[in-house]
Amino acid sequence: MGASLGYKALQGILRATGFRHRMPKDAARGRQRNMRPRGRQAERWARSEFDGRAVWTCHPPGGATDRIYVHEHGGGYVYGLQSIHYRALQELADHAGMTVVVPDYPLPPQARAPEIMGWADRHFAAVVEHHGVETVALGGCSAGGNLALAILQRRAARDEANPGTVILWSPWVDLTEAEAPPTKADDYEALITPFGLEPAVGAYLGESGVDRSDPHVSPLCADLSDLPTMHIVTGQKDILHPSIAAFAEKADAAGKLGDYLVEPDYGHYWMFYPVKDRHPTLRRIADWLG
Repeated sequence: MGASLGYKALQGILRATGFRHRMPKDAARGRQRNMRPRGRQAERWARSEFDGRAVWTCHPPGGATDRIYVHEHGGGYVYGLQSIHYRALQELADHAGMTVVVPDYPLPPQARAPEIMGWADRHFAAVVEHHGVETVALGGCSAGGNLALAILQRRAARDEANPGTVILWSPWVDLTEAEAPPTKADDYEALITPFGLEPAVGAYLGESGVDRSDPHVSPLCADLSDLPTMHIVTGQKDILHPSIAAFAEKADAAGKLGDYLVEPDYGHYWMFYPVKDRHPTLRRIADWLG
């Protein structure tokens, strides 16, 4: 599908307002910009709590289901949940006819990589224990895709069953690439900037002592042979696309690549944009959830 005029206009607005330059500044300040569901969204999302953090749940129109999709949100380990997450994931719940669970995992500066991965791992384990791994799917977008892959690796290391369905939306799979100084030619994405990756990595790792090449931090460095099959969505105009493509190739070589959707006209995170372009992508993801 080609990008709509609405998508192109929104891209232009993001560029004109310098939106992509906010994240490095907010990472330095520890500003998280976390949002609760508001207005009509609040009617669909129920809040619970796990280990001191909020967990948001959206059921399809027919009510609660036995099938659960746990989604780790994006935001570069800088930002929390936003209105666009609730909107798109509510639509996904409706298309898939399944319950969507979105944990509000901790963020820097209150938590660093070990604490963030540990909390998310414990939460997912609790969901699996309650519902059964055969009824639970896992996924994540951008940094949330990175976190989902850390959860899968930790479970595999413990010889615990992983979910049969994993979906990665514009996943951040290589945090080592942030070390390379970007150039202006690299700065073509409207939503994120390569100049903001290093501050985000710095905030995530902090003084934890975790190396950015650790497979739990940069899953492009991981042995994927013990992980489940993964479905991946990426846009070719995303600055993260080259590393996502390399990860998909590695997953394919390991026999772990499921459906691989590459959209040539889109950048990072388009499936969350408040334009019609997200609808076919969300329906495709709903099909993967079965």
